[in-house]
Amino acid sequence: MRRLFPLPDPDDPAATDHEWGLDELADAYAYPAAEGPWLRANMVSSLDGAAQHDGKSQPLSSDSDMRIFGTLRGLADAVVVGAQTVRQEGYRPARARDAFADRRAAAGQGPAPAIAVVSASLDLDFSLPLFTSPLVPTLVLTGAAAPPARVAAAEKAGAEVLVAGDGTGVDPARAVEALAGRGLRRLLTEGGPRLLGQFVGSGVLDELCLTVSPTLTSGSAQRIAYGADRAVPERFALASLLEEAGFLFTRYRRT
Repeated sequence: MRRLFPLPDPDDPAATDHEWGLDELADAYAYPAAEGPWLRANMVSSLDGAAQHDGKSQPLSSDSDMRIFGTLRGLADAVVVGAQTVRQEGYRPARARDAFADRRAAAGQGPAPAIAVVSASLDLDFSLPLFTSPLVPTLVLTGAAAPPARVAAAEKAGAEVLVAGDGTGVDPARAVEALAGRGLRRLLTEGGPRLLGQFVGSGVLDELCLTVSPTLTSGSAQRIAYGADRAVPERFALASLLEEAGFLFTRYRRT
């Protein structure tokens, strides 16, 4: 893996082709020392803009992409994900990893990030391990008008339900505030495209970690963000760029 941006120090071994260790990746992707919440997204895209192939992101990924995926999870307080992605990708609870144990303890974090599922209808299978046997209790973000029976089912399964909207849906800014109010400041969203589109449209996304996969898919797959157009496009600045085997691992931050 090579670091392409910021311009590498030729005396820095991390600047040359080599297997980046998890500590190096964790340092490179460390959250900023901000007092408020910081929401970063991690997504993968094909060269022609597809976020999925046959409904899943895995065909676009690689071993290095999964190492970065694991690193970003290892740094986060909570992983925010849409209900459709939970269903399509077969989400499981986040697990504790020895490689991040000391770093998380020093930062005052629990052993693993909480999974926070965003759902208006709560049409979720609450018998899955994500809800019944997580290391850290799973959170469900929904609106005040969510079906009471589904709220009760979520709570019976062991999930904690957080209201982050006045109607049936979730307000993205209130979702971020609700998680931050529980001390979950370092936030990571893994989509899907509709949820990321809501975060982008609401202007609450601080950082995008985008893997550009050297693949072409054609087809009708969604982009990484899907939803209503922003009135004015928001510009982000390139913070870092890594490359391996044709995969580009980009990181952009709000300007």
